[in-house]
Amino acid sequence: MHLFLSLLLLSEMTLLFALVFSSSKLRELITKMLDKIVEGKGGAISLPVVATLTVVFISMVYDAKGIWTEDVVLNAADEVLMVNLVLKATLMGFALYLALLTYGFHKYIKGSRPWEAAKEKH
Repeated sequence: MHLFLSLLLLSEMTLLFALVFSSSKLRELITKMLDKIVEGKGGAISLPVVATLTVVFISMVYDAKGIWTEDVVLNAADEVLMVNLVLKATLMGFALYLALLTYGFHKYIKGSRPWEAAKEKH
């Protein structure tokens, strides 16, 4: 699970850096790719995936809170479980945040395109 979430974070960060700091041709290619994903069945698939990740994230945070209480001293096994849950929850939270940033940048770039097209015509 850690490897999957780490690879997901790395791919999302690469996509965001490409959207923000790349040349216009690469940005156009990425925006077209994201448009295709959102247009077809990708939008219908991505919403349940994000909802599932959010539910699992909330469940992990709740489990971590259940292990750690003010009155109980944690033993070694509980500390390992706690660290594992916190790591997974952190990676999943960052993945959800980067997905939200990617969606926002895509909407911003898509919305700013007609303005750029009108600017180039004049």
